[in-house]
Amino acid sequence: MAQNAGIELPKGIEIHGNKLRIIFYNNGKRYREALGLEPTKQNINFASRKREAIMYEIKIGIFNYAAHFPNSKHASGKPRALDISELAKRFLESKAHDVRSSTLQRYDWVLRDFIMCYGENRSCDTLSPRSLSQFRQELVKGKAGRTINRNLVTINAFLSWLYKMEYIDRDLSEVLTRVKESPADIQPFSVGEIDKILSSCHQLQHRNMVTLLLYTGIRSGELCALAWEDVDFNNKTIHVRRSTYDNRGLKTTKTDNERFVDLMPPAIEALKAQRHLTYLYPANSHQVELPGKSYRTEKLRFVFNPKVVRAQKGSDYDYYGKRALGRIWKELCSKANVEYRNQYQLRHTYASWMITHANVNVSYLAHQMGHADITMVAKVYGKWLTESNKKESDRVWSELLKIQNKK
Repeated sequence: MAQNAGIELPKGIEIHGNKLRIIFYNNGKRYREALGLEPTKQNINFASRKREAIMYEIKIGIFNYAAHFPNSKHASGKPRALDISELAKRFLESKAHDVRSSTLQRYDWVLRDFIMCYGENRSCDTLSPRSLSQFRQELVKGKAGRTINRNLVTINAFLSWLYKMEYIDRDLSEVLTRVKESPADIQPFSVGEIDKILSSCHQLQHRNMVTLLLYTGIRSGELCALAWEDVDFNNKTIHVRRSTYDNRGLKTTKTDNERFVDLMPPAIEALKAQRHLTYLYPANSHQVELPGKSYRTEKLRFVFNPKVVRAQKGSDYDYYGKRALGRIWKELCSKANVEYRNQYQLRHTYASWMITHANVNVSYLAHQMGHADITMVAKVYGKWLTESNKKESDRVWSELLKIQNKK
């Protein structure tokens, strides 16, 4: 307080913690609100004028606490209009304890794009069906339908929050309607292409990774997070319990559900070969993020360890991130002189092979791939299901003929 000695303060203004604070009475009750401003001459004048405005509003009966102090525990009434950028920050803060880190990061960059396009200094008062429709025209440029719709989910959640928090007078989340999505880009690899890629794997670990992806259909993040504690050679299964973020960090699976995936002979052989490389690595403790921002601790020995391929100086990571896996795959396609399709196409290859060549039960396939039900399988792989159904019809008729011939 000594550094503020000698400062003359107007009535109702005080210094607390080297910051200015306003004191006023409303309905016979005394209130004190911090401004977060240092006690400079300019700030003191501002505080004095603000208090005068508050006292006048109280006198004529139009005082809105939330408009002046929206973050106060005493705030009531409709908050004043704020810039879109400030409100986006508050929205993200409100979501920080409800969603995973990866989801929060996605919210952040989607809203940054929205603000950049809409105008970060524009007030929420400017939000209207017309202004949002104009924004939608900019949003769709150069983006795929699925990306646009995913972004709209985030933006509409923000608009709905603005309405619930009384920053805007109406819910505008229905203005930005979804666009029509193109069919999923499925380009499975042929047997010949897979043979060329596997033959180009100079690292045994890389070969084992590709083989396991191809013959289990698990997601790349699930492969990165697979530990020897999840592998059951006796029952020929792997227990898919966790996944990774794009870089590093462990979380539960995409659907938050665990599942057991059956292993076909090539996958078993790949794991047996991989056992010689990483099975004896020590188990380390890792935090796995759960829904609701909670964590569990697991001691894990990862099946695929990047240190097998090269010593990582200064790095403590003993598992891959999805981006690293993607880089490895791109290099393998280049070495094999195979047309590059992203690594997710290995999952599509597994599904298409299972449907067209093995005539697999769709419910079984959905479980193997980690889908909640057959809806996604039918939506994504409808083409192959149609072809498989034709074969099934021929098979059924063949069986019926056998019965008739026995009569």
